[in-house]
Amino acid sequence: MPKFKKEVKKKSESKRIPEEKLILKSVKISAFFAGVFLVLSLFFNGTEWYYEGIIIKYVKKEIYWEILDYMIKVSVIVLEFSFMIISLGNYKELTGKPVKLKEILFLFGLSLVQTIRSLIVFIFTLIAIPIVIFYLYLIQES
Repeated sequence: MPKFKKEVKKKSESKRIPEEKLILKSVKISAFFAGVFLVLSLFFNGTEWYYEGIIIKYVKKEIYWEILDYMIKVSVIVLEFSFMIISLGNYKELTGKPVKLKEILFLFGLSLVQTIRSLIVFIFTLIAIPIVIFYLYLIQES
């Protein structure tokens, strides 16, 4: 017989947030960021103010500034797509339904429509978004 008695620890009821509320919070946050990047993307890619470029409007037109300008435009579109797909995926997980190919293609098309004014932005976005989709597919499988 042991000298010390084992104390039975009761599970303390801590103030845990249910998983559904965390997922819903994640959906709201990622949808907010998707909306912010959508507005920025439409502003940078769709308006006449920045048609010649975001940075080039204020500095001398050189190749480095043009590359940086295109990188900013493509990055904003890819970030908008990423946050949209994350928000949609989290919402579908909350409701217990899978994300359908139709929904992914809709978001893909929405992202490509934003690039209609610049061929270079369109090409790089057309390359970057399938990479993001493939990456998310690989993460889902593991």
